[in-house]
Amino acid sequence: MVGERTQCLQGVLIAVRNLFCVVVIGSGLAAIIGLVTGTFLRVLYWLTALTWETIPEAIAVAPGHPRYTVVICTIGGAILGLGREHFGDHPGGVDELVAKIRTGRNIRYSVISKGATNSLISLVFGASLGPELAVATIAGGLGSRVIDRMTTMIETTWTATTVRKSVSLRTVLLTSDRIPQQFGDSDVPPTPRWWWGVPSFAAIICGLIVLKTAAGSGLHFGYPVPRFRSTIERRLIVATLVGVVGGVISVLYLSLRQYLSRVRVTENLLVQSTIGGFLLGVVGAVAPRILFSGQDVVGELFAGVSLGSELLLVAGLTKIVVVSVMLETGWKGGPILPLMAGGATLGVGLAKAMPGVGPVVGLTAMMASLPTAELTRPLIIAGSVGLFFSPSLFLVATVGALAGTICVRLAEAFQLSKYATVP
Repeated sequence: MVGERTQCLQGVLIAVRNLFCVVVIGSGLAAIIGLVTGTFLRVLYWLTALTWETIPEAIAVAPGHPRYTVVICTIGGAILGLGREHFGDHPGGVDELVAKIRTGRNIRYSVISKGATNSLISLVFGASLGPELAVATIAGGLGSRVIDRMTTMIETTWTATTVRKSVSLRTVLLTSDRIPQQFGDSDVPPTPRWWWGVPSFAAIICGLIVLKTAAGSGLHFGYPVPRFRSTIERRLIVATLVGVVGGVISVLYLSLRQYLSRVRVTENLLVQSTIGGFLLGVVGAVAPRILFSGQDVVGELFAGVSLGSELLLVAGLTKIVVVSVMLETGWKGGPILPLMAGGATLGVGLAKAMPGVGPVVGLTAMMASLPTAELTRPLIIAGSVGLFFSPSLFLVATVGALAGTICVRLAEAFQLSKYATVP
């Protein structure tokens, strides 16, 4: 009896030691990804402040001066064009990135660095796009390799555990792929879910903590959001109707992108990006809040704005058009956050024009509906709204995103828009 207890205790200690090795290594690798991604966001924040605040003050130009905006955006377009010609047209679109990750294809380190460089140039010089594509390229590209490595470590340490063999950190990190050959794995039971779950959960938490710490002011979550004033039934009905309107606008956005792609003036990457930068500068000179991703604009809309409904509707539509122009002239960045900003602006404008639509419901539902043009994943969109702004918005955002997704899918089914979205 004592011998059995000793053997059982020894088996538990071996399991804990082996699992601990995977947790430590997995968390370390995730921390590296968080550090690299967070550093990118921090550098983006610093360079943006340098370009749009420090330099104008140094040369005695008011920040946001129209001429300065046009010049800087045009210069940014030219630099980006040179980067696209020299580094390659990286990163690709959201659909291309997701397809690579889904099929298990690793993104080359050179592609990750070149894509991050082009994205940094675009975002620093005011692209009406968000950092999410660059973040997904960096974190997704590095993460796919970490997942492959962790899969090997998890399976092989489980093999060692089942034959009651303890392994060291060095062995797991450097020779984990040879452990099955050493111990044999012909009769090894399937790896249990908890053996996967514990190191995966620890790695995610560690990566996120390091990401937030490294990013500093370059990454922030949460905005003060007013409470909903209507009943939940009315809230969901209004969210559905607003989501349908947003879905129709999403289809028009896709059609616009298709049209711009078809009538592209030139295939020269330098000329493309320079034209896009000049157009961005002209629009930004008139309406500076059109520049950048627009996440802060959404926070201001939640706080309340004094603009009329007509001006808000025009601003929202302009934001959506500029996003299309940026993408079709080769500027690099994510469309999700700027489409959220455009949708939020339209939602507030719609709520002011139609008193029956509450401002918070209209803003949230439209903000979640517009990004379905690029990403028909309602829960991911609603989760992003809850994460970046407030968890209280999740339900309304889910309804709005579902309505928008249905509209986009119907348009695809009837070939009203041939632009592919991420399924």
